[in-house]
Amino acid sequence: MNFFNQKLINKILLFVLSISLFNISPSKAVSLEEPKTQWCHDFLFDLKYGQKGEEVKALQIALEKEGLFKNSFTGYFGPYTLKAVKIFQEKYKKEILSPWGLERGTGFLGLSTRTKLNELYGCSKVYISSLFPQQGDTLVIKIQTDLPPEKVDGSLDSKRINFFKIGKNLIGILAISVKEKVGKYNLFIDFPEGKFLRKEIKIVEREFPVTELLVTKELEEKGFTLSKIKEKVEKENEEIFRILQIFTPIPYFQESFTYPLEKIRVVGDFGNIRKSGKITIQHLGVDLEAATGTPVYAINDGIVRFSKELTNYGKTIIIDHGMGIFSLYLHLSELKVFENQKVKRGEIIGLSGNTGYSISPHLHFSVKINGESVDPLRFIDIMER
Repeated sequence: MNFFNQKLINKILLFVLSISLFNISPSKAVSLEEPKTQWCHDFLFDLKYGQKGEEVKALQIALEKEGLFKNSFTGYFGPYTLKAVKIFQEKYKKEILSPWGLERGTGFLGLSTRTKLNELYGCSKVYISSLFPQQGDTLVIKIQTDLPPEKVDGSLDSKRINFFKIGKNLIGILAISVKEKVGKYNLFIDFPEGKFLRKEIKIVEREFPVTELLVTKELEEKGFTLSKIKEKVEKENEEIFRILQIFTPIPYFQESFTYPLEKIRVVGDFGNIRKSGKITIQHLGVDLEAATGTPVYAINDGIVRFSKELTNYGKTIIIDHGMGIFSLYLHLSELKVFENQKVKRGEIIGLSGNTGYSISPHLHFSVKINGESVDPLRFIDIMER
């Protein structure tokens, strides 16, 4: 599948310093409990032959710790430093050179070389979920640091990234709209004392399937026509949009996100473009197979902001998880929570059904971040890393 191919590419090329939001691999990451007395340095700048300064001196110290540099720490990027950098790059060839199709070290301290140095010796470790996100994806930035959220600023071009604290990590989450223009964007992360990270992110086009917008005879008997469906969808979306404008500057959750059903089988794709004549509706969630009466679970802690029946969407629940993250559950047969109720991860909030504009029993499941729809299953997957 294209999705899994994309995931493989992302894993190879992403700028990752192997810090997971909730699970840290001891084989790849410095332990969060390790005392800060050992030497560390954040390599945030590209370096090349002929440069000099404290950044080059830090590079020489790191190379000395690798056993590759045996001269004095002059802070000058000369021939001895150049040779050591090339050997370092070839030592970690799989991570530094192979993604770019290179066999021999270049001596230029660019992204992949800095990534490996930061993994080994960095103080504030940065993880970017993908350098090549697709339309409808979630971009996640995780920073291992003791800094409070207000000390770190982030943006993707003009879009601000709000950071929040989970354990020892700062987390920033940004939705890539299904209609986002493909191409290159600049990621900016600013730290105190003039330190910063600049990285190019390339948003990749995602092909969404086109299917027929169907209305069964049974739905017609209930008053559902194509024109009325579109009219009601637009009206109900306005009501939902007002809910999604709520922004809580703290996360209500401290754990990873989980699935809304025990068994996940997709019967309606995210982003599916449904057409009939001049009427076009994009499906900004996933339809999951679920017989009427199947328990539906909250995907994480949060507050119920909406719990009532709508004409098209049927019995609907919207949960606010904080930081602009909302989960939506549609076409339910029964609502088991009420508005302003606090819910816990994995708690039963309703039963699946066939209410509203629905051809057969299922659960429509959506995730929205600051009002933008993202692929909800990819969102859960990326937040588990």
